[in-house]
Parts: sequence; C-alpha cells; structure tokens
Amino acid sequence: MSLRHFGNINMLIVEDDAFNIQLIRSLLAKVSDTDIISAYNGDEALEILESADQKIDMVLLDLHLPIKSGKEVLEFIRNNEKFDELPVLIISVDGMDEIELRKMGANDFILKPFDIDELVSKISANLKNKK
Repeated sequence: MSLRHFGNINMLIVEDDAFNIQLIRSLLAKVSDTDIISAYNGDEALEILESADQKIDMVLLDLHLPIKSGKEVLEFIRNNEKFDELPVLIISVDGMDEIELRKMGANDFILKPFDIDELVSKISANLKNKK
C-alpha cells in the first residue's frame, strides 16, 4: 500500500522517543512523500501548530509526553477551530484510553508496536476522510 497518491503530506509527529520518530520516518519514506516535523514534548507540539509556516495535514500523537501530555495537546487541537479538519492519530502502548480519546476528538488509535501496513492503512483512511 502506498500514500503517494495523496501527494506531499506534512505530518507532525509528537513523540518523546527519538527512536520511534526515526522508525516512523523511515517506514513512511518507503510509501509516501512525507515532510515530517517532530516535537519531543507537548509544548513543542503546540508551538509548531500555532506557528507553522506550512499547513499540517496530520498529527501522530503519543500520549506519554513531558511537559504537556498527549491528552492536553489533543484538547488544545480540538478546542481550536483552526484545527477542526486536522486528523489526530494517537500512538500509544496503552489501549485503555481509546474510548475516552475518541470522545475527546482523536480520529484513530494505533497501538505500539505497530507495523507499516497498519500505520499506512490508518493514515490513508484518515487522509481520505479529510479530503
């Protein structure tokens, strides 16, 4: 499966583990034309979203972050009408919060560890819903 038919995708990955960011970056490089912007904590993510020179097409958001949690970032995104159409995919080792996170406005949920097919499938489905 490929994401190339979507053209260039600007994706914000909010993840405090540099290895996971690099893993996602390398997996997506095989199937898409993706510009990845990364944030290592919730505050960085909010700064990037508020000041982005380019439109962000999707956010992959870890829940367990320093400074501001993934839930706080999600709450900020969903309380700002500027981001109404922005898909947010939660990436987490803990599936316990999935129902709550969907009620808060998360578009999808990916459990770690994930594989490339699951990642691409969920990104594709959420970009299609956005377009």
